[in-house]
Amino acid sequence: SLAVSAIKNMNRPADVNDTNAMPLGLREPQDDSEEQALQNTSMVVLRAMINAAKSDGQIDQAEMQRIIEKLQEAGADQEARNYVMEEMGKPLDLESIIRDVPDPEVGAQVYAASLLSIEVDTVAEQDYLRRLAQGLQLEPEAVARIHQMLGVSQLS
Repeated sequence: SLAVSAIKNMNRPADVNDTNAMPLGLREPQDDSEEQALQNTSMVVLRAMINAAKSDGQIDQAEMQRIIEKLQEAGADQEARNYVMEEMGKPLDLESIIRDVPDPEVGAQVYAASLLSIEVDTVAEQDYLRRLAQGLQLEPEAVARIHQMLGVSQLS
């Protein structure tokens, strides 16, 4: 969320007193529609992380551990862990992820979460991230900024 905010507001001075200017996820939802939007975003981001882990044809133990750690950090219950295990067993579905992203901010979150959930050490993973960025219509500058902010090398 911080990366998305930084990209969105690169040329705008920060007003730390304006909580409504902060992206949802960094502030409490103000109503039921924001709560639902936050839940939907969380599910898309989670599915994107799982799909990224599948992008080289398998989910290795390190990738699975990263996803499980993120779930634990978020306080996920047994139902959420079961959902993740079910999603890990499904085939890769990049188009579904792209279709479920409602706006560019969520797109940047999806890309960043995908990038952080894998070690980009195969051609298949690099290709997946390229196709994801293209499908999400992320500008190359935004993708480069996400890589820079997360300390992850650019795709070759």
